[in-house]
Amino acid sequence: MRHEIIIGGRGGQGVQLMGYLLGYSLVKYEGLYVVQTEEYGASTRGGESYTELVVGDNEEEVEGIKVRSANIGVFMFQQAWEALSKRISEKAVIIYDGALVSPNKGTLIDVRAGDLARDVLNAPIVSNMIMLGALSAATGIVSLDNLKAAVTENVKRRFIDLNIKALELGYNEALKPRASVNAQNKTS
Repeated sequence: MRHEIIIGGRGGQGVQLMGYLLGYSLVKYEGLYVVQTEEYGASTRGGESYTELVVGDNEEEVEGIKVRSANIGVFMFQQAWEALSKRISEKAVIIYDGALVSPNKGTLIDVRAGDLARDVLNAPIVSNMIMLGALSAATGIVSLDNLKAAVTENVKRRFIDLNIKALELGYNEALKPRASVNAQNKTS
């Protein structure tokens, strides 16, 4: 089993933390092998930011450290989608914030993480955790409980409960029947 994952956004959205927590969970709790790379622009906030993960059952499956054809994508910024979409498989599962991004291929799961973080949790800073919870529900690559454990071990104590609520919210949002649409049917 090999997965190639791209998480794209802009600086300040917590993209790197998402990648780290996902990779941590996959290695420590799921027993998988992971290679993660990060890239972000010169400006800390506002510039493009993305992380890539290559995931496999053994070392040989993760030897290539660059994603060539991601089968899972998470996008929170249109410019990140535009810059990275050529490396996304036509059959990929794409979790995206439809208020910010308009992807045009793959199986699309629109999770309005920014709106949910602001309106439901009153904490815009946790939209990244909403997206990570949605990724768990949409792909099954990592369990929600394992993501919660990773948050508990890696996030400052005062933010743990809020981040776990955000994971749960994203997980439940991605399971809603209206959340998934095939990109080819999106334009119909």
